[in-house]
Amino acid sequence: MEVIEDECSITNVALLETIVNKYSIQDAGDMILAYQIHLDEFCENKLTMFCDRQLKRLSSSLLTCETIKFVLKWNPSEHSLSSIRALLWKTFKDNQVEVVVIKEGNSIIVTCYAPHYLMESLLVTARDNIDMLKEMGLISLTIGYYTVYDEHAIDEEVKSLMKKLEMVESERDDLLEENAKLKDTIDTLGISYEGREVDESNKSSIQSSESEKEESKKKMTKAMQMEIDHLRSSLQSKTGIEETLIGAEKTLIERKKEIEQLQEKILLMNIQQLKETSITLRKDQSTQSIDPPKGPVYIAIEDWEARESGQLSFKKGEELEIKEVHTNGWWLARSIDTDQEGFVYINFIKKDEESELSTLESLELFHYAMTENVDIPQIKEIKTRSNVERASLFLSLIEQDSFLLDQLRNKKHGKPKAIRWYDDGVQLTSPSLIQCQEAVSLLTYKHTTIVIIKSTSDIVCDLLPVLLQNKKVKLLKIQDTQLTQDCISSLCNLLANNKSLLNLYITNCSIDDKAVADITNVLQTHNNTLLVLVFRSNPDITSVSAHSLSELIIKNSTLTRLSVRGTSISSDGISLILQSLSINKNIKLTLDPKQKDTCTEHHDYNIIKDRVIFYD
Repeated sequence: MEVIEDECSITNVALLETIVNKYSIQDAGDMILAYQIHLDEFCENKLTMFCDRQLKRLSSSLLTCETIKFVLKWNPSEHSLSSIRALLWKTFKDNQVEVVVIKEGNSIIVTCYAPHYLMESLLVTARDNIDMLKEMGLISLTIGYYTVYDEHAIDEEVKSLMKKLEMVESERDDLLEENAKLKDTIDTLGISYEGREVDESNKSSIQSSESEKEESKKKMTKAMQMEIDHLRSSLQSKTGIEETLIGAEKTLIERKKEIEQLQEKILLMNIQQLKETSITLRKDQSTQSIDPPKGPVYIAIEDWEARESGQLSFKKGEELEIKEVHTNGWWLARSIDTDQEGFVYINFIKKDEESELSTLESLELFHYAMTENVDIPQIKEIKTRSNVERASLFLSLIEQDSFLLDQLRNKKHGKPKAIRWYDDGVQLTSPSLIQCQEAVSLLTYKHTTIVIIKSTSDIVCDLLPVLLQNKKVKLLKIQDTQLTQDCISSLCNLLANNKSLLNLYITNCSIDDKAVADITNVLQTHNNTLLVLVFRSNPDITSVSAHSLSELIIKNSTLTRLSVRGTSISSDGISLILQSLSINKNIKLTLDPKQKDTCTEHHDYNIIKDRVIFYD
């Protein structure tokens, strides 16, 4: 009986049956026959059904393998298969990586396979061990679509940097000479520029008498006017022929950095004086003691009443000091008039531009107006004049017409920067790969929001693994970018392993029903941290996705908000999604206003209406 107990199992009683038959134990034989009948039925029906269910539950990503390719500077005669296995173990430890193909030549190329869901872990492990791999003769390493290391690419980048360095060295003498000229220009103005900070000495200067401030302002205005006249006459004397003007314009572009530095120095005392005078006047008119602004000042363009706690109410024309800027458009501000703090939306405020126009800014605007296609009738008319007349006509025009000046400023600065930093994160607009790498290297603990706008699918594929392995990122927004299936696969792989991302926005990215199915599948089975999921302005998402979204709402217990605005989901698909809201009572659904009639006709709408939101 001890032997039978060791050898038999719940699905194999053959040894027990043999013993019973040998000794003709009738009662036991009947019991074994009945058990065998039940066992056959179980194996044929229930066990098969259970296995099928388990196989269906496994996502396609778990069964999909990715390719890993090593190129090694090895002599084939000096290494064996054991050497390659040792290399894989040192690179990936005990992860499931299998060797498939080994090619020999001037180097050894090793192609491996590994499960798709392990890609993120393999990338991190390989990156940590890259120095050791280089010592072992690594030429390049590619995991999936991501190049971890490429010796040739690095050599090309070094050569490119060396060429740029040579160009910079060749221009150094010219820049030094130009810098000396700019310093001489500053000296002729008779103004000493030194770094200044708003400290106790500045506060005491604010207390000076109005007569002294008026006198200082007059002197400053006179000095600036002398500078304007001098540079205007200099410009006019150099615009006798077309070639001279074009050369001057090119010089302005090449010296942009030096111009910005000089402009900051020239404007420092004038701007500070105007701000101090304005602050003093407001303090004299008010009995309250309000601190002068330390951050940028914006002007309210209309009245606004706070609708939620934490927001700031203000009146049109009220001056607001911006204390924090955020990627969602709600900035923390302080009213200079009331000293109250709160959040304001950027659509209701504008930058308080100084009314005084510096000479260097006027030169920059002149260059912009003459070289760009500016759709302003007065500017077009000036372009028809001779070179000698253009500069004087332009300067006179912008001095007399403040509205035209604002138009030019807005047009010149209208193009968004590729990298824009906020207090809570960074926004990348049409970035290059180098700009993306620069932004990632500068991320700190407080930068929890990443916004990618008008990028390419290749850059997104390269950027996602680096971003989402960063545990500080809590919100990722991809907008106006066409995401390929490779991007979606990479995103799903990262969502399966990332535990810090709380908000995912995919807006106007041309994703379809297949992408929605992949993302919802990984959120059902491998992610329990995401709170907000937005598929906005993706018209290729149809009612085919309604089933996937409905299952996500039912099976995912952490998601609190789902948005499908701007999709092509029909009324029937919306009705299917609404049914799932009756099961998951924690999630809110955002829809287009055109779906309101479909929702109100839903039989359980009164129960779920507080969790259905309509936005234009």
